[in-house]
Amino acid sequence: MWEVFAIPSLFGALLLWNLSYKNHQRLKSWRNDIRLCGLHLEHETSSMAMQIRLKAKNDPIGVTIEDVNQEESLARVIVSLPALPGIAGVRLWRETSRPSAREIEIGDETFDATFSIEGPTRLIATLLDDRVRALLMAVNAECQVTIQGGEIRATLRDPQLRRMLAVFLIIARRFAEKPDVAERLAENARDDREPGVRLNCLLVLIREFPGDPRTVEALRLAGSDPSPRTRLRAAREMGEEGRPILQDLAEGLADDDCSAQAVALLEPALTFEKTRTILAGALRKRRVRTARACLEALGRWGAGASADAVTAADAVKALTKVMTREQGELAAAAATALGEAGSPASEPALIEALLRESLDIRVAAANALGRLGSAAAVLPLKEADEGFGRAPELRTATRQAVAEIQARLQGASGATPGQLSLADAEAGQLSLADADTGQLSLAADDPAGQLSLPDQDGGTGAP
Repeated sequence: MWEVFAIPSLFGALLLWNLSYKNHQRLKSWRNDIRLCGLHLEHETSSMAMQIRLKAKNDPIGVTIEDVNQEESLARVIVSLPALPGIAGVRLWRETSRPSAREIEIGDETFDATFSIEGPTRLIATLLDDRVRALLMAVNAECQVTIQGGEIRATLRDPQLRRMLAVFLIIARRFAEKPDVAERLAENARDDREPGVRLNCLLVLIREFPGDPRTVEALRLAGSDPSPRTRLRAAREMGEEGRPILQDLAEGLADDDCSAQAVALLEPALTFEKTRTILAGALRKRRVRTARACLEALGRWGAGASADAVTAADAVKALTKVMTREQGELAAAAATALGEAGSPASEPALIEALLRESLDIRVAAANALGRLGSAAAVLPLKEADEGFGRAPELRTATRQAVAEIQARLQGASGATPGQLSLADAEAGQLSLADADTGQLSLAADDPAGQLSLPDQDGGTGAP
């Protein structure tokens, strides 16, 4: 009978011995790994434990390795980071869902798409330089890594342990340097390989350390950065010293948005000729935003507030040319700028623009005529309203323009010869104010609304 009890006991002993042997071999391998990584063993569990664990240290960095799945040789590695101020609030994990409102982007598009980040902005911008990001991306290709609560955590297989642990320790030692934050931000703003990261670090410097000598120096260096966006931001912060940088950006047209912003920032001191030159280049290279900024500037030149009569007239001519030759938003922008200029000389071209196919151009022309139009624009405005499918936005613009013209002409009820008005008595009747010649009116005695012109003696006769 003893065999009945002996066999299960022997089988159990063999399983226990096998478990102990595997645990012993794993612990031995782990000890070798930590030794090669320059760590000192502090504690390890017995090989007989159900979950083996090992702890090592190399001040100020601590490492814990623990079993996750013995059959698959999976281990969890936990690297405790140095106690930097704010490090406990830093959280980084592999992106698996839509970013939350609290997440931070550091300006590296690939990295930002791979990881979600939360925590103190300036600490994150300080720590995640291009070297650390490259290491985290390399680790992410082999295992899932997180940083949270002042620890780096990853689950990996034993054959990966030594290589990944070495990477984690490089990251931890980089964090352990306890850098001067402003100095490190300035270095990142100058040296990082990613333009977005350089700009982000510059923005953090400007916000967190305004007036600091390192910020001032970083701004000067950023003025020659390869990225137009970075040069633009530096120039904005540098005041008069940044004006040459803005001029280069405006004329260079390498980045449409940056060139447009540079034109807007320069405009008070940008000459008419320079504006016209930049506009020509923008039209040629199809830099639409820059062209729009130039058109807006020319509209103000045309208004004559800061220009002589000749320059104002030239500005109106340039705008009229663009409106006539261009299509879409540039033609509409030119029409809007003509309205800003307010020159009566542009009225005929704006009236013609009411016949263009583009609804946007018609609306812009109607709005411009509301600002500068005469009685001659009223009928074309009404016809534009009725002849374009009765689009609501065009109807609003044309009716508002007619109202503005009539208000400007003080009702046109006879105060000025040649003014056009809508008669009060009958809807839709038109008349010109009294004059010795050229009077146009609806015959007062004719219920059919007959139009009449005056004769040589001042009377009226039917045509």
